[in-house]
Amino acid sequence: MARSYTCRERVVAALNHQQPDRTPCDITIEPAIYQQLCDALGLKYEPYYYDDWNHAYTSPEVAEKLKVDVLHIPLKNTPAEFTMEKTEFNDAWGIKKRKIINSDGSFMYSLVDNPLADAGDISDILNYHWPLPEEIVDTSGLREEVAHLYNNTAFALTATFGGNIFERSHYLRGMENFFVDLIDNPDIARALMEKIMTIEMAVDEIVFDQIGEYLSYMRFNGEDMGSQNGPLISTVLFSEMVRPYLEKEWRRAKKIFQKYNPDGKISVHSCGSVMDFIPIFIDMGADILNPIQPNALGMDTKRIKEQFGDRLCFHGGVDSQEVLNSGSCADVEKEVITRLRDLSPEGGYICAPAHNIQYGTPIENILTMYETIHAKG
Repeated sequence: MARSYTCRERVVAALNHQQPDRTPCDITIEPAIYQQLCDALGLKYEPYYYDDWNHAYTSPEVAEKLKVDVLHIPLKNTPAEFTMEKTEFNDAWGIKKRKIINSDGSFMYSLVDNPLADAGDISDILNYHWPLPEEIVDTSGLREEVAHLYNNTAFALTATFGGNIFERSHYLRGMENFFVDLIDNPDIARALMEKIMTIEMAVDEIVFDQIGEYLSYMRFNGEDMGSQNGPLISTVLFSEMVRPYLEKEWRRAKKIFQKYNPDGKISVHSCGSVMDFIPIFIDMGADILNPIQPNALGMDTKRIKEQFGDRLCFHGGVDSQEVLNSGSCADVEKEVITRLRDLSPEGGYICAPAHNIQYGTPIENILTMYETIHAKG
């Protein structure tokens, strides 16, 4: 008779390419629909934390109710004065964000300016008012909180920090400017990525020193290289200009992490059509790729598993663009079974939505997703 795993054991086994008793699962969700989910589950709406990118961190109670295996540790990295009622504010990097309210009542925070848009040379980059690492992540009480969760729950614990070198470069500079820089002004692009990388690597060290021993894996902030219909830049340009900075941080983070947890894994985030980047990410030291967006061009989950499943783990995969938010319960069940069939054999998969569950998603679809994982995983 197969033994039963705890949540943490299940995740660790899967990330070591072993087949646990069932495929582990995770949830990523935005605040407005999270409130509705709490109501449906009969639990208080107390977001464990939410950030200015419209992510809600589920409470242990919600995770336990859904039988989710992973609990995300919030790192309070937004300005102290930030609340969901704020309509406009500057983040720690000096990037202004504004609350955009949709016609259905949902909302998100969007960038409204690029503070380095007018930079003309390297000196403008170097003289920018860069944040201190301690201004990016608040560790007050963090170690005690995470130690308590580690010792008193069975969840696999993870946290998102570091990274955002490529993405934050175009947040600061403006996407068009930065993409032009990569070709026409490479010194500016390199100076920008070097500065962001240096700060983020210091953040990595701070967080690992506080909670590294308690994490099963860590998640880098986004480095989206794909759109819905193809890569944002060529793999040649990526390898020449962007890879050196990402790889330096990824490898250093893993080295530090494994001092605290010899089995610790790193997860990298890249939305969209990134099939051509996957072998490069593996070569750069990635252990896990998130989110596996199945309806982006070329992101066939069966093919991805067959080609890379012995060297890379996968997180996400369940279509949150069309099926989860507008399909029937039968559609959701079929979708989950497809991703489990494609990605879970021989471990290496954490089943989760391909991106945050969005406002307007039927609650019964969310519940069907997790019921199907538990029944068929």
